[in-house]
Amino acid sequence: MTSRHVVHEAAEAFQTATEQLAGILPNGLHERGPNGALLAVTGSMIPVLNGIMSVSDAPDLDEIRLLCEKAEPYVQHLPWSIRLRGDAGEEITELAARRGLPTQLRQPFMLLSLEDGRADGRVDRRAGGPEVGREQGHSGPESVTVRPLGGDEYETFAAVLGTAFGAPAAIISSLYTPHVLGQPFVKAYLAEADGTPVAAGLAIVTERHVGLANIGTLPEHRRRGIGRAVVEAILRDARAAGAHTAYLHSSDEALPLFEQAGFRTEETWVAFTA
Repeated sequence: MTSRHVVHEAAEAFQTATEQLAGILPNGLHERGPNGALLAVTGSMIPVLNGIMSVSDAPDLDEIRLLCEKAEPYVQHLPWSIRLRGDAGEEITELAARRGLPTQLRQPFMLLSLEDGRADGRVDRRAGGPEVGREQGHSGPESVTVRPLGGDEYETFAAVLGTAFGAPAAIISSLYTPHVLGQPFVKAYLAEADGTPVAAGLAIVTERHVGLANIGTLPEHRRRGIGRAVVEAILRDARAAGAHTAYLHSSDEALPLFEQAGFRTEETWVAFTA
């Protein structure tokens, strides 16, 4: 297992990335509580992108309650959440339920060190990992290439992820606009098979951490190593840019993909949603 200090630093990097994302959106809101918990509202229809996040080992009930009160006028018409790294406890669970958030989602928080060689193409060949190229366009299996996307390609990014996750593309394009994708700390990636977009992913870099999000492959192209190629391209570029740790939250379905890429679950977070 990774040291608790390293895990805590990655959790703080994730919180900072969320704060920065909210800060660049026209109608975004972000505010810290007295003990460091974050209230961030992006306006997205994705619950975990609106609400409260605490990365403390012991979330503070009074702080969470205060931020819930501050959030109320902004989330009345938005899906939102309370996201905690530490144990929620009975009182916070009851608070979340009173705020209309009775559902608990468990989210593995996974880390990978970029200082041990796993992000430079030396992956476990027995897992069927693709060899990722060294230039900006990365070669993958079955003539698949992975490349960074420009902000003007936001509609392509949204269309691929919308199909991959079974969500309206408008939900994604309303958040990942040309302005957002053009930020220096945000980097979108696209995988193409014979010129056809088949997968996409996102990297958010804060200091020496890189967060991976929205790694999605079109259903008819899954289980061919394409998602893995996107992950390896992100890790390679992040390592070259000086990042020392990669992190992500995974769904149960995607766990094997990230484990094959070298990520390990360090702890499980809880998100309260409607």
